Amino acid sequence: MNTSTARLKALAEPSRLRMLGFLEAEELAVGELTSLLGMAQSRVSAHLAVLRETGFVRDRRQGTSVFYTLAEGPAAETWKSLARTDPGLSLSSPDKRRLARTLRERRERSREFFDRAAASWDAGRSELLGREAGGLALAALVPRDTLLLDLGTGTGGLLPLFGRHLDRVVAVDLSRGMLGRAQERVRESGVRSVELVRGDVESLPVATASVDGVVANMILHHLPDPPRLFREMSRVLRPGGRGVVVDFESHDATWLMEEEGHRWAGFEPAELREYCRRSGLSDPEFERAAAPRTGRWSRLNVFVARFERTLGPPTRRAPGRRNITAPRNARRAPGRATKEN
Repeated sequence: MNTSTARLKALAEPSRLRMLGFLEAEELAVGELTSLLGMAQSRVSAHLAVLRETGFVRDRRQGTSVFYTLAEGPAAETWKSLARTDPGLSLSSPDKRRLARTLRERRERSREFFDRAAASWDAGRSELLGREAGGLALAALVPRDTLLLDLGTGTGGLLPLFGRHLDRVVAVDLSRGMLGRAQERVRESGVRSVELVRGDVESLPVATASVDGVVANMILHHLPDPPRLFREMSRVLRPGGRGVVVDFESHDATWLMEEEGHRWAGFEPAELREYCRRSGLSDPEFERAAAPRTGRWSRLNVFVARFERTLGPPTRRAPGRRNITAPRNARRAPGRATKEN
């Protein structure tokens, strides 16, 4: 069977057409597809095998999990062309609602993980890995009047350090449990320049081109769509503003996916360069930070990537986002966690 015939045969199955609609919209795990399609996992896996072999989808393995998304190339272009010309191939309204519900459930599981982990997070390994890296990140964010955005602040391990050196820091996290611990830390440290905001780092409650610096410390490996974070960082940074990402280099420590809720087994420099280039950010500069050399952590390395926003300011402000550069008397009290809907 030649390639074109194999592809056409793959598209002759309605379930596979529906599956392609889901995967064009979002990267999904096998279990998520099983739920969305209402099929046994064995049938879903069989359909995915056909679509992968014919070039329609690609898979990404992280630990014991496998994620699928629409591939790039001739097969995917064939699918997109068909979907554009035949409205019947688009996701139906019920399927769109199912997908939205699945993504909400995914976010909720992530929030629940961090809420459960908040009480013991400071004693855990994740924060320890970020401390030296956080110091290196701070070195890239000057002068003192820099308005800094700390994404996924967690329990606020870096906030006392940032707060002592910068006039204003806004820390964002989606987990109420983590923000509660961060509020305690800010209060105990006595810093007055920190504001805590509850929000999603992939859809920030922050005005376009409103901050001087942004730090994403050890959060990238938890996100379903890392490029989306880079697009958001580019959006909120002023032209010439600086960004810093701290995370793991690529590794084979599968237990991090199973025990720590990681979605990505670290990152290669080439991946981050591509994320930056596509988001209007400069090519990042990399530096390796020392990590603890004990136990299961001994094979892991942590990098610091620094970059700038290179494009001019966007012409529009994202709807519904708070102007973070409002007059200070209109801002929320420092150190008080606030809710963003």
